[in-house]
Amino acid sequence: MSYTLVVKPEAIAETAEIYAYHKQIGQALADRFDKELDACYAFITRNPTGYQIRKKNYRHVMVRKFRYRVVYALIGQDVVVFQVRHTSRKVSEELGP
Repeated sequence: MSYTLVVKPEAIAETAEIYAYHKQIGQALADRFDKELDACYAFITRNPTGYQIRKKNYRHVMVRKFRYRVVYALIGQDVVVFQVRHTSRKVSEELGP
């Protein structure tokens, strides 16, 4: 079965902020974050049911080597990313821990 990755505008904005933050520290770190996030997206697109449902229909996966969590849901043939957030941020009431 083939799935399509859909990243919500809110998640794109969060990712841009995260990238900019890491770029201030160093371009190599920002590039590494981008690479690991792409790998995370590729994995959940290939295997969207690989993680348990945490709240409502939302699943959570960690970005490897970084303390960021991707919150997504499988909606039909789409893997929809709702949020990319640091694990120390306050938990979302809607999206779960």
